[in-house]
Amino acid sequence: YSITDVDTSISSWTVKKPDEPDILPTPSLHVKKVFELYPNVVQTVDKDKRLPLHHAAASATASFDVFITIFEANKDAASIRDPATGLFPFQLAASHHNHAASFSLLLANPNLVSSAVTGASDVSDRKRKRSS
Repeated sequence: YSITDVDTSISSWTVKKPDEPDILPTPSLHVKKVFELYPNVVQTVDKDKRLPLHHAAASATASFDVFITIFEANKDAASIRDPATGLFPFQLAASHHNHAASFSLLLANPNLVSSAVTGASDVSDRKRKRSS
């Protein structure tokens, strides 16, 4: 990954071997690079205590590829309700018509459905309640 000159527009970023032609990176490649440089960012909450997965799920413009990249970097975030809406990321994604992202989260963790129905604050809370 390199910046070829002082221009920082997307076209100036190259992802290539020396003998390959210039290839414009996908947005998920940028996200992966940020995660590589700042691995803890996926677990960092903003001032509203929202995680990157909450923002991606609530975005009508985040691509499926970016969403999955964020999810794979912090799978535990899928079981944490968004503090702004009270919804799990799969619910946020569905409410913003990102059905593929919502379905992918449910495939990865089917227990999210029962947690959403019972009102547990996150999946780990539900597991603790069951064991008491």
